[in-house]
Amino acid sequence: GSSWIAEVDPGTGVHKKKVILDNSYFGEGMTILNNKMYYLTWQTKVGFIYDANTYKQIGEFNYDTEGWGLTHNNHNLIMSAGTDKLYFLDTANFRVVRTLSVTNEGTRLKNLNELEFIDGFIFANVYQTPWIVKIDPASGKVVGRLDLSVLVDEIKRMYPKTEELNGIAYDKNSGGVLVTGKWWPKTYLLRL
Repeated sequence: GSSWIAEVDPGTGVHKKKVILDNSYFGEGMTILNNKMYYLTWQTKVGFIYDANTYKQIGEFNYDTEGWGLTHNNHNLIMSAGTDKLYFLDTANFRVVRTLSVTNEGTRLKNLNELEFIDGFIFANVYQTPWIVKIDPASGKVVGRLDLSVLVDEIKRMYPKTEELNGIAYDKNSGGVLVTGKWWPKTYLLRL
């Protein structure tokens, strides 16, 4: 009952456009590609497609895993399911066209969560950690890490009911990366 996506004015917090999921769904990752918003649900294995301009639902798709994070590389959707694997989905039929195992210093990196594609790399937060990792999409190797412990500690001190870091968004125009988390009333702007 509290899963929604919206166009929000960053200065006022007012929702200009909003989609609220039915109570039977727990919304997770979302991305926009070719004027369509693709929105995952956690355990129901169904995703929703909306027109990015009108927010009208225009379709649904299914997948075989849980839905955690979602981004794209301008060609395929890239989905995480809380494991060490990333799934590349064809947007025409939503079939998995490639599976990428992610490793950090030779060890499988589990709990990949929210995703964002930035300058040719996949950025993922690692569930229940303050880490965002930078993944080479060709090899699956972690090639960089952001430790956001200071932000996570600050938000938990200010708002004790907040949960884990769980949001990454990239603004190509400014080059800024927005990060947030579950139940965080704030979003932080990072310059990488």
